[in-house]
Amino acid sequence: MLLFCTVLSAQTDMDKNLAIQFYQNQEYDKAVELFEKLYKKDSEADIYYRYLLNCYVVLKNYSEAEKIVKKRIKKNEADPGLQVDLGFVYQQMGDIKARDKQFEDAIKMLPPDQMTIRNVANAFVGYGEQELAAASYEKGRELLRQPGMFNFELADIYTRANNKEKAVENYIDLLTYNPGAIQSIKNKLQDRLSEDDWFEQVKTQTLVKIQKTNNEVFSELLIWCFLQRSDYTSAFIQARALDKRNNENGFRVLELARAAGEEKEYDAAVEAYQYVIDKGRNSSVYQTAKQELLALRKQKVTTSYEYTQEDLDALMNGYNEFLREFGLSRYTVNTLLEKAQLQAFYMYDLDSAIATIETLLKVPQLDKMIRGQAKIELGDYYLLKGEDWEASLLYSQVDKDLGDGVLGELARFKNAKLSYYQGDFEWSQAQLDILKGSTSELIANDALQLSIFIQDNFGLDTTTYPMEKFAQADLLYFQNKLEESLSTLDSITRVFPNHSLADDIAYKRAHIYLKKQDFASAAKYYQMILDRFAEDLLGDNATFELAELYEYQLNDKDKAMELYQDLILNYHDSVLVVEARKRFRKLRGDEL
Repeated sequence: MLLFCTVLSAQTDMDKNLAIQFYQNQEYDKAVELFEKLYKKDSEADIYYRYLLNCYVVLKNYSEAEKIVKKRIKKNEADPGLQVDLGFVYQQMGDIKARDKQFEDAIKMLPPDQMTIRNVANAFVGYGEQELAAASYEKGRELLRQPGMFNFELADIYTRANNKEKAVENYIDLLTYNPGAIQSIKNKLQDRLSEDDWFEQVKTQTLVKIQKTNNEVFSELLIWCFLQRSDYTSAFIQARALDKRNNENGFRVLELARAAGEEKEYDAAVEAYQYVIDKGRNSSVYQTAKQELLALRKQKVTTSYEYTQEDLDALMNGYNEFLREFGLSRYTVNTLLEKAQLQAFYMYDLDSAIATIETLLKVPQLDKMIRGQAKIELGDYYLLKGEDWEASLLYSQVDKDLGDGVLGELARFKNAKLSYYQGDFEWSQAQLDILKGSTSELIANDALQLSIFIQDNFGLDTTTYPMEKFAQADLLYFQNKLEESLSTLDSITRVFPNHSLADDIAYKRAHIYLKKQDFASAAKYYQMILDRFAEDLLGDNATFELAELYEYQLNDKDKAMELYQDLILNYHDSVLVVEARKRFRKLRGDEL
């Protein structure tokens, strides 16, 4: 008996798998025979009933389809889902009156049971009857006496039916009963808000709720919606109102300022930071806001290539005022670091920059990571002065103290690059090859690029002169000796006009002219790379940087869009593609 049952079960499984395979291959005439056989053996199995009903409908054997559903209804009179099945059969037969009656009966029969309500609604969805599915959920809410139930399901149904107003209404309604669902609602709306109709519905309905209730969750949702559209000004207005209403001490507005700063929406970020600062010293984030506003102002000035001496002086005054107000402590050392960077790299006052760092290093209870960062920067400033030994000594100290961490690896990279500047390419490359496995992706990428550069232009060359001269020009550029750097590059081109360094020389010249704020000359050398060396390693970088130049400095948005598009189409593997696509869409006017 046991053996017989085992064989019988195996045969049933084989028939089932074969029947499903026939069905998937659209061989319905073969599938229906097997499903009839299987259903006859086990008429309670829902899977056989479903497949068999579908086979009958596809084969237009409506009489058998009607018969199988009616028999099942006799056995399960309380199952309204079967009324939906019968209504679908009548629809296929063209009997619309009978269909409507069955569908109406299905909704009337709904019991106060979540599972049954969902099953009936899903059955309607499966047959493409979105409105009836919604009606099932609406009736279910009444039966269960829970007005906040089935909102997600209804929102999904109305979304599929392109009824944006009702979809948003259900999301907003859900927040009324369950504010904790806000993240789930954000996830649902994330891809919809780029469409104006969706955004207007969310904005309008949320504003109505804000006016009628004191529930801050609606303000949070509206702020988030504005941020999705990069409308930081409107987001700030809402965040400010919420901050005042709830006496939030500026925390929410501070987060908004940071988000705007990351997107380079400087005006909105400054306004938000200033609002927090204007709350006064009693605010627990007063110092933080002042500190971050200074950092933002520095970022805005130093990344534009269009700053003036007046801009730099105003920023330096801001740093001095901040330090006078809050003094020197472990809480203000980051601002001191920023001040030294401004002095060294933009005001070229190296003695003052070194003095600033030396002052920082005397701050009591200084964190060892800040100390390491300060020593690395101090090493950079000595390198700017041409004091290589002092620079190497400082890098080596950080390497010894923090060798296993990112700062230790950065210090080793700095020493390796110093050797490159000095023309000791073999030792430099040996160190760089080790740093390719750095825990920091940024250091690993920089080490890899410099290592490849040395290998391509030094390892196979018969003379070291071009690489030595290029490394000298690179150091002169770092030291802001721009004319000397250009002259050194010219000396390579005169002696070796067709050297493999030609694209690197053009790229370095572009950067030099950017520093000189000669944007037309910078564009010329970027274009030279695209015309002659587009297939080489620097092609994607040159394309992206030239696009940025046209977007921000040369004010030619169409040319910038063209270059971003070229990068997207021609450099699929570049890490710059994602940002280029974002910039392109923004210039085209897409709502991001």
